Amino acid sequence: GHILKLKGSLLLASPEDVVAIQEMRMKSSGRSKLTRDHNGFRKLFIALTRAGKLFALHTGDGRIVWSTLLNSPACARPSGISLYQWQVPHHHAMDENPSVLVVGRCGSDSSSPGVLSFVDVYTGKEISSSDIGHSVVQVMPLPLFTDSTEQRLHLIADTDGHVHLYPKTPEALGIFQREFQNVYWYNVEGDDGIIRGHGMKSSCAGETADEYCFTTRELWTVVFPSESEKIISTLTRKPNEVVHTQAKVSTDQDVLYKYVSRNLLFVATVSPKGAGEIGSVTPEESALVVYLIDTVTGRILHRLSHQGCQGPVHAVFSENWVVYHYFNLRAHKYEVTVVEIYDQSRAENKNVWKLVLGKHNLTAPISSYSRPEMFTKSQSYFFPQSVKTIAVTSTAKGITSKQLLIGTIGDQILALDKRFVDPRRTLNPSQAEKEEGIIPLTDSLPIIPQSYITHSLKVEGLRGIVTAPAKLESTTHVFAYGVDLFYTRLAPSKTYDSLTDDFSYALLLITIVALVAAIYITWALSEKKELSEKWR
Repeated sequence: GHILKLKGSLLLASPEDVVAIQEMRMKSSGRSKLTRDHNGFRKLFIALTRAGKLFALHTGDGRIVWSTLLNSPACARPSGISLYQWQVPHHHAMDENPSVLVVGRCGSDSSSPGVLSFVDVYTGKEISSSDIGHSVVQVMPLPLFTDSTEQRLHLIADTDGHVHLYPKTPEALGIFQREFQNVYWYNVEGDDGIIRGHGMKSSCAGETADEYCFTTRELWTVVFPSESEKIISTLTRKPNEVVHTQAKVSTDQDVLYKYVSRNLLFVATVSPKGAGEIGSVTPEESALVVYLIDTVTGRILHRLSHQGCQGPVHAVFSENWVVYHYFNLRAHKYEVTVVEIYDQSRAENKNVWKLVLGKHNLTAPISSYSRPEMFTKSQSYFFPQSVKTIAVTSTAKGITSKQLLIGTIGDQILALDKRFVDPRRTLNPSQAEKEEGIIPLTDSLPIIPQSYITHSLKVEGLRGIVTAPAKLESTTHVFAYGVDLFYTRLAPSKTYDSLTDDFSYALLLITIVALVAAIYITWALSEKKELSEKWR
């Protein structure tokens, strides 16, 4: 086997040898095993269809490990179903299997009673299913709160303005009550152009109430004028996204501090006339306006207007930046705009001695109720294609460079380096900026054919892209879904922390042996020469 690999590395392998090498790699790779691997490459993707069927897909070869049709005794065909992580055991990995929560409604109306199903991820067995006795309007996972069995706490809001805590255990109730005053959420009423923020109030009262039911209070309301603005897109950061560092050092040794908050909401509105198809209005009749809103206080932190533009808007929110795609009616082209948000209150922490002596406010807590001191940087670029969806790569520690994953109208996925949408790009970057990696400014973003991660394939009916980190910092999992399903692993900064699968260990061993032999021969010749010189 090693001889074949060596022949392949030296480009001496025949076509038959190449086939044999590929078969050996498939057998020895272990990518289709149903066990965990050190690099975190072997995963199960849990997919939920609209018909209520769950699938577990293996990332190694794409096979269906198991599938199950949810069939609750309380509801034969639930509607409005959605999927959430319920239990991800780390400390109890030997005793408990991961599980997911499926939430649905027994009827098409929003006031219909809800139904919950808990499914074991490894076996596909439905652990339990029950009618919860109240409607389901919104499901709010609380990723920071888990109980001793590592079940994640969830809040489910009903049509009566109440929220219900799950799991219904005394331990979960105790955890939630300790953080009772720090739980906030929002809901978007797109048709009415209203965004409302809510907080907790007290326990429910009444005959049907239990100790896991709570009343809420409305904290703030943002109303968009219906005659001039219509909500077409909202977006927040991933709750589990990892940010490696808050500081960003520029070329002039200036330090910028990212404004990183889990409570930021991106909202895009358009003129009511511009909510139709592209080209259905004139540039004077349509305007696109984007907002960044704090969901705890309802404060509008940033507003940006694009005159003569319209949707649809596709956006992605990561760390302290948001990138969104729309259509420019004046230029008759698609555009991509990037907005980066920075924290001005930490701008004084630029003195090295202050950092060394600890006289800084980097560890001071940030409150949404304090007045935010922030500034933004933005830049717009033309983009030559229509877009169906946009995502961003995610890694375990957030160190690796980001790439935008753009689902094009041709049902392909383009990987675009985040540096291309850097708002600091200039026409003539200085030498220091070039060394930092800032690309000279152009009016359009490039489409490099080699950057299509789908290559020549198409994901028919592409609807969305999901990314998940592997254990290796360099690698991220990418899963795209539509009529077709597509999966690949992506390394935005190359695989700097691992060897490739086709690495030739035999060639490495031969090289080491040759170096040792060369050292020994050189030493022997040197000793012989030195001895002959002494006898002269």
